[in-house]
Amino acid sequence: MSRNITAMKYSVALLALIGLIASTSLRAQSPLEVDAIAFRYDSTRIEVEVDYGVLERALAFKQVNNTWTAPIAARIEIWQNGAVADKKDIRDTVRFSGTQQQLDSVGANKLLGTMVFPVVYAPLTFAAFLWDRGSKDGKAIYDTIVIPVTIPDHDRTKFALGGIEFGSSMEKSNGAASPFEKSGYIYTPNPSAVYGENYTKLFFYSELYVPHASVDPAQSVNVITAVVDANGKEVVSNTQRVALLGESLPIMEGIDIDGLASDSYKLRIRVKSEDAIVAEAEKQFYYSSGMKLSEEAPERPTASALNDSELFAGSDFAKMTEAEINERLPQSMYWGSELDQKAAKKLTTLDSKQHFLFTFWRQQDAIHHSAQPFDAYRLFLKRLGEAETQFKYQKTPGWKTDRGRIWITYGPPARVTTVTFDPSLKPYIIWEYDRNSEMRLRDGNFPQFAFLDRQGGGNYFLVHSNVIGENYEPDWQTREALRLAH
Repeated sequence: MSRNITAMKYSVALLALIGLIASTSLRAQSPLEVDAIAFRYDSTRIEVEVDYGVLERALAFKQVNNTWTAPIAARIEIWQNGAVADKKDIRDTVRFSGTQQQLDSVGANKLLGTMVFPVVYAPLTFAAFLWDRGSKDGKAIYDTIVIPVTIPDHDRTKFALGGIEFGSSMEKSNGAASPFEKSGYIYTPNPSAVYGENYTKLFFYSELYVPHASVDPAQSVNVITAVVDANGKEVVSNTQRVALLGESLPIMEGIDIDGLASDSYKLRIRVKSEDAIVAEAEKQFYYSSGMKLSEEAPERPTASALNDSELFAGSDFAKMTEAEINERLPQSMYWGSELDQKAAKKLTTLDSKQHFLFTFWRQQDAIHHSAQPFDAYRLFLKRLGEAETQFKYQKTPGWKTDRGRIWITYGPPARVTTVTFDPSLKPYIIWEYDRNSEMRLRDGNFPQFAFLDRQGGGNYFLVHSNVIGENYEPDWQTREALRLAH
């Protein structure tokens, strides 16, 4: 591949990125797993570490006598600002001795690897894992996974944290060479970021960067780690004191997460010096368990125990009237893709709408790693009810308001700023979310939504967001001020 990516190829790659980020189940269920983490290298460069896992069932084994062999052919590329900044090939052969039945039984074994790339600081940095599937008509065929890389702050006068790497185990090194050695420990990565099924302890590794002037072995900071649920509630937390022994300090720990309900969570790391938070980082992971949240509906049979026809017959969708489903369909499309929305508009009969919604929410179960059928739908209904309670305006239902739509689509914001008096503007509200890989940004580090009450009566309209797909008006305040002045 040439040094520069053509505009078309880069667009295709970004489309692949969008699809893979939005459908996180691909990373969990695919035989290919990839994660990318960035740490400081020096004042001008970062180290991008790419962890990958390949299940053996993805390999094409060939038998010669009693030995099975399968080639591994892949490439890892680091993309920065539309160009390939660095790349490395993976070439290896896996060998297995035994019968076909024995080979099939080890198909879920995971082959783990890691590669490190020192590259310059760049705001648009991605890691691409290209799995070579051979060629067709003279053209190479790749399964490609693209991961956005969160870049650590390069201001060396401030405290900062590197990326967060999730692991499945951690043990002291015996001195033997290992690609997974970190600060005297063998740290086995978990690029799928899925826990609960095989792992009930969340291991993580990060690095704390200390300003040169603050290095003092007699001083220390508190490193606060917390597991945060989808509603922003801390469900597990721990604090450790870290002495400021140098300018780069390893932060590693194992947190017992056995017993969490099936859901998406975030690991949040905060560094507190005296009474101030001086650095923060977070990363999403997934937990799969049979446990249910107390406010959720009673446990239903799993998908393996019921076929789709039985599930449909017992679902809410099969019982909906024409009026009910005509309201629920556009509400559900807040979670739908453009293709889903187009397909929904073409439906004409009650039966087709019922089956469409059933299929749509079963697909959402897969995307969100639901432990039970319709867990995703129950989360949607919860947000729908909250939107109706909080954002209803006169005769306009809460879900039809801009704030209601954003709440249902993305969930509750992490931070809310309300400005009721500004001489040059009408009242406005700013919602800010924590970093979220499912919300692609045009600019900035955190998803933001700005709502303006143009009439002054409490009906707030979305005037700007840096989330791709939403209304983008970065100069909205200037524009509104000019509008009022005239």
